[in-house]
Amino acid sequence: MVSRTRFGMRKISRSGRLPFFIVLAAALAAGAAAAGVSTLLMKRVVTNEPEKSKKVEVVPVTFMYPLGEQIVNLVEPGRFLKVGIELEVLAKGSPEEGEKALANHSSGGHGEGNESSPPLPPVAVVTKVELDKKRAKILDAVLSELSSSSFRQLLTPQGKRELKERIKRAVNRFLESGEVQEVYFTTFLAQ
Repeated sequence: MVSRTRFGMRKISRSGRLPFFIVLAAALAAGAAAAGVSTLLMKRVVTNEPEKSKKVEVVPVTFMYPLGEQIVNLVEPGRFLKVGIELEVLAKGSPEEGEKALANHSSGGHGEGNESSPPLPPVAVVTKVELDKKRAKILDAVLSELSSSSFRQLLTPQGKRELKERIKRAVNRFLESGEVQEVYFTTFLAQ
């Protein structure tokens, strides 16, 4: 419906415009909804994708490895040392290698009787197996370090710290899949 205004301009009635604006508003709303949904889906795809491609970060694993009590003669004649030693070892193996070593080394060690201790994570199994295989070499190196000590050195805290460092270096020479972080004396008797 068209009518003329006082100045001769055409006037379109409101009833003709109303459906046009409703259709336009509905189209804009539908487009905005579609854009919102597609943006949400894209965010999910983008945020989920890096999770799949992230590398698994291996947390360092340390465990205690007992060497037991050792008795050695010291440098001075008639003097000896009785010492219990435990090594705190940092495992450097990978989980995949640990799973393989665990499958191959199901006997549980060299008979120390540690059934009560919790099982080692796969990363540490490789290092434990290596320590078990090289136990004789490790003990020989430790005994050499102990027997080269003097009674006078072992009476001081500094002397004990130096002995721990020498033992740590001696054992680390043999290890490939781990590293001794600390040496602990569980018993220590020098006479």
